Amino acid sequence: MTLDEPSAITRCQAGDLTAFDELYQTYLEPIYAYIHRRISHRETAEDLTSTTFLKALERIRTYNPDRGNFSAWIYSIARNTLTDHYRTKRESTDIDAILDLASEDDTTAGVRHFVERDKLRAALESLDPVKREIVLLRVWEGLAYKDIADIVGKSEGNCKVLFSRAVDALRKEIGPLALAILLLSPTLR
Repeated sequence: MTLDEPSAITRCQAGDLTAFDELYQTYLEPIYAYIHRRISHRETAEDLTSTTFLKALERIRTYNPDRGNFSAWIYSIARNTLTDHYRTKRESTDIDAILDLASEDDTTAGVRHFVERDKLRAALESLDPVKREIVLLRVWEGLAYKDIADIVGKSEGNCKVLFSRAVDALRKEIGPLALAILLLSPTLR
């Protein structure tokens, strides 16, 4: 069954909160994955995902499709929930915890893969936070530039430029082949 998203949103905004379950079921996995990639603790990621959907339910009447699609709206709420979490946490978090890059269990992959992955982590850490967020949303979340623009509060053209500059910086830092392999590797998603 495919979701009739506009209908579900309209019904939800009209007071039929059971329609929110359809939206929840559609967006639960992608939002959880988005948050979990940035939080190293599974239970915390689950809590923040729940908080995101609670905020969305509370604010569903404020959603306006003329200002962007629902996907960008819910990702914005998730991003703000993460920001709130880090603000209240008041302790430093290393890039591994934020990006939650998976560890490599296959010893046959060799030390080179670990070195390359460490280079990617360092290169991502060196990026401006907005550029890093755009890269993660584009590459790992697979979002369109329009949605990314809505989430980070920049224009679509600006997001394209920032993504291009970030990828160029990563390519110079770790090399084009390593960048391609590491960004497309399912073990890093």
